[in-house]
Amino acid sequence: MRRTLVAVTCLAAVITVSGCGGSGDDPVTGPATSASAGRASTSTAPEAKTADPPTAFDAAAAVALPTTALRANAAGSVVSTFAALRDRTAYIITPTALTAVDVLTGQQKWTVPVDGEPGDPNGQSGPFVNPTGPRPPAVTDELAVAAVPVVIPERGTTPASIALSVVAAEAESGTKRWQVDIPVSNSPYADAQNAVTQVVAVTRTAVIASYGKQDEDHLTVALDPASGRILWDRKDYHAGSVHGDVLVGTDYNVPENSSMTQATAVDVTTGQQKWVGARESSQLTMIPADPSLVVVNRTDYGTGHPFLLFLDPATGAEKVKLEGERGFGSRAYGECLYDERSVLLCQQDGVLTGYDAKTAAKLWSLPDRAANRVAPGSVTTAWHGAVYGTTEGGQPIVLDAATGRDRSTEPGAVPVLVSKYAGIGVDDNGTPVAYPVKG
Repeated sequence: MRRTLVAVTCLAAVITVSGCGGSGDDPVTGPATSASAGRASTSTAPEAKTADPPTAFDAAAAVALPTTALRANAAGSVVSTFAALRDRTAYIITPTALTAVDVLTGQQKWTVPVDGEPGDPNGQSGPFVNPTGPRPPAVTDELAVAAVPVVIPERGTTPASIALSVVAAEAESGTKRWQVDIPVSNSPYADAQNAVTQVVAVTRTAVIASYGKQDEDHLTVALDPASGRILWDRKDYHAGSVHGDVLVGTDYNVPENSSMTQATAVDVTTGQQKWVGARESSQLTMIPADPSLVVVNRTDYGTGHPFLLFLDPATGAEKVKLEGERGFGSRAYGECLYDERSVLLCQQDGVLTGYDAKTAAKLWSLPDRAANRVAPGSVTTAWHGAVYGTTEGGQPIVLDAATGRDRSTEPGAVPVLVSKYAGIGVDDNGTPVAYPVKG
């Protein structure tokens, strides 16, 4: 099959998609359906300094984290993130388990095994770095939910196959609520190597999860948060962002041209189609942003030109359309991230621009030659009004998301995940560490 995999990620190369920080989602309620979690004993939690957002980290007090939390390249830059940071807890997904770690002590709080044979056991290891693998868990006040591929064993004359496995645990205790395995392909030759699995959102009514593999299978499924019961599933569809009761994703099932993609909105709970937009595209990437706007990084099928679209989540109508200067592909316009408060940031060709997340109005842009200011060398994440990254010379820096001004020129660390308690990054050896907030 043709088609290039399009997925929203928590990568941290030049710029990192947000949604992995310590913000609160709508809680999920419901009784537990099972209980199986290995817990480690913990000592009394130390008093911790907090800041919202933090602008300084204590590099001298760095706490080592499991190597499975992040993946770095040979240069020491984080390129893949398998953890979500919520307050002082990191939730880490591996091919075999979902684990919670206190980032201020490094102690494991609990671990929940993923039942079944891993579909891609080496997806987070090896000498090469790629953008595939499981995406960070989605975490609410009540639930931590993650997705990985598993192998459904052969049974009699029925061959083995690949499934999307979604596992949910109580966020604080680690009590396992449920695990559901949804078949992805009936092909006996299918495998999950280089697949992307992700829990896109957890709402009060649905857990939205997706599976995608380049030029092959794409599947989105909605599950009941309390029981894991399948509410609906849709093939040839990759979930992107949730806006109230509306889910918008990349639709590969375009009847008029099988080489095209489009943005299709469906009801979160029922899967009923609501609207279609961004038609006649060759590639699409949905960018998690403020619920009031659907943000789409799009490549036009006919011209190959890249665009950044801001759509009405109720109708799919274009509100703002920005055209990139050059490049090709679903991220040719640039990498974008949301600060989980009010600003969307996009970086393209060395230019970093901040947009109002509710209106798409341009707020600022760097470089600013009139003010003798250059753009950051890299942006790694943004959270609650702060933008984190490095200068052109590779030094840590924090910018103000609303104005683009320098907020801290000596933050002490370059985090890829941030909460009011800590920032997570890598040390000089590429090892994942947590840097406590510094007073």
